[in-house]
Amino acid sequence: MAKAGAAVKKGRAKDGINKAQLIRDALKKHGLDAPAKDIQTECEAQGASVAAAQISNIRTKLKGGKPGRKAKKAASNGAAGGVTADELIQARVMADKVGGVARAKELLDILNRLLNK
Repeated sequence: MAKAGAAVKKGRAKDGINKAQLIRDALKKHGLDAPAKDIQTECEAQGASVAAAQISNIRTKLKGGKPGRKAKKAASNGAAGGVTADELIQARVMADKVGGVARAKELLDILNRLLNK
C-alpha cells in the first residue's frame, strides 16, 4: 500500500516514461514475435519493470484482434445471400447424380439426422 499523501503513478517507470510506450517501442525494435523476456530486458534497461502479461496485451493490440479468436464467416445459406454460383452448380450436379432434387433433399435430410445424433 502507498503511504497516505504519496502520489502513485500507474503505468509509468521511475523517470515518468510510459510503460506501454516502452513496450511498443521494444516490440518495434525486436519485432512483434519477439519473446517477452527480450522485451522485459529492453524495458528494464530503460528503468521500467514490466510483466509478461503487459507485453502480451500490448502485442495483441498491435496485431489487431483478440487472442485465440478468429473472425466468424457469414453463413452461406440462401437467406443470407451467401450462395455462390459454383455451389449451385455443384448442388445441381449432385441432384442429377442421385435422381433429382427431391431425392437429393431426402438424402441430405438422412445425412443430417445421422450427423446430429
